[in-house]
Amino acid sequence: MKDGKKYKQLIESLGNEYFFYSHNLAGEYLYISPSVEKVLGYDVEEAKKGLVRHMTESKLNKETIEVLKKSATGEKQKTFQFELYAKNGKIKVIEITESPLYNDNGELISIEGVAHDITRRKEREKTIQKQNEMLKQQTEALEATIADLKRTQSQLVQSEKMRALGNLIAGVAHEINTPIGAINASVDNISRSLDASMENLFVLFTRLSEQELLVFLRIMKMIDQKKPSLTSKEKRFYKKQIKQKLEQAGHTDIFNLTDYLLYLNLYEQVDDVIALLTIKNPGFVLKSIKDIYSVRKNSENIKLAVDKAAKVVFALKRFTHKDQGLAKEKTNLIENIEMVLTLHHNRIKQGIEVVQEYDEIPFISCYPDELVQVWTNLVSNAIQAMNNQGTLSIGIKNLGERVQVSIGDTGCGIPKEHHEKIFEPFFTTKKAGEGTGIGLDLVLKIIEKHQANLDFTSEPEKGTTFIVTLPVN
Repeated sequence: MKDGKKYKQLIESLGNEYFFYSHNLAGEYLYISPSVEKVLGYDVEEAKKGLVRHMTESKLNKETIEVLKKSATGEKQKTFQFELYAKNGKIKVIEITESPLYNDNGELISIEGVAHDITRRKEREKTIQKQNEMLKQQTEALEATIADLKRTQSQLVQSEKMRALGNLIAGVAHEINTPIGAINASVDNISRSLDASMENLFVLFTRLSEQELLVFLRIMKMIDQKKPSLTSKEKRFYKKQIKQKLEQAGHTDIFNLTDYLLYLNLYEQVDDVIALLTIKNPGFVLKSIKDIYSVRKNSENIKLAVDKAAKVVFALKRFTHKDQGLAKEKTNLIENIEMVLTLHHNRIKQGIEVVQEYDEIPFISCYPDELVQVWTNLVSNAIQAMNNQGTLSIGIKNLGERVQVSIGDTGCGIPKEHHEKIFEPFFTTKKAGEGTGIGLDLVLKIIEKHQANLDFTSEPEKGTTFIVTLPVN
């Protein structure tokens, strides 16, 4: 009885999204937990009387009913979903898990159920589905890698890899959404530029004088498409300089002409361009050039965005690749580490400076996917130790028959009393929920498997550096 009270208290203390129930074979409710009122608005007595209404026209409900008709009552545990009306008239999506309860003689006596309000989850799923239609192929690739991770949960290395992936996934989503936004913006810009160019083409090639067309062609040839983007400070400097020179040349449409020249990367050739702008319609000519050049410029932006998204997806696929561990492979160690930095890019760019010093090194013989696990743990630990603010130093030295990798941070450091414990399984100095304590233990096992060495130096408030020395062959 004490256990029964304890379980009842536990059930009735659960939050707003769950309620529990039990009914006999005649469908009469024997028990409904009080949280039903938080989920659906009906109190326990109202719910027992069957006042909760199903959506009769719901496609989901019809499909669920058909499935339930085909399955035997009480055969086994079932999970299904229904759309119900709450007391206030709002539609709730409820996920229900029912299990049969038998007496000592093996007779079915009741059905026990757990109802979970998944309305918010369903709404989020619809929103996410709309946002990700443009990246359907990449989404399928991610789902495949996630499915691959689920199949390898029983292995300790793969389990730790999944934990790390969970920490990375929000940043990975952001890294993919950023190029999507750039693509959308560039496509809109291209559409507007093409529309403007088509409107101006007739005027450009029929009404302009021969001199104006010549100026148009000369300025087009002066554009340097490979010039890097200006910083805000550089833009302010050149903008002020261009305005002054245009005013001195007697131009009136200073604001628009300045913007056109900056957009076309002609800020260093401004004297040559102004010398050509002694024509009747300088603003029209520069705007026409800008509209045409904008198509090329935004096309390059799309290419860069696609390349970035592809790089993130490739890194994620490599990260979740199931290492068979049968034989070593010749691997580019620098690419191996850079892939991990790609996955951590969203966390790093928020406030961490990355300093990289790489020697030229040969390909090394190793288990590449296991080494990814090493760098992932060490980089993630470094970021957490710095609380996302500081300097992450990564060095690779060629020692001849061996290669040395150092990963250092400027974080809180490791207290001396913990130096001998940090590689022990399940030992962690992190807060609850932030670490499992098996990361460094796995790192050590992987390093030992490679017949390599793992050392570290650390000073409180100055930081920690882990040093991995690997054989080339």
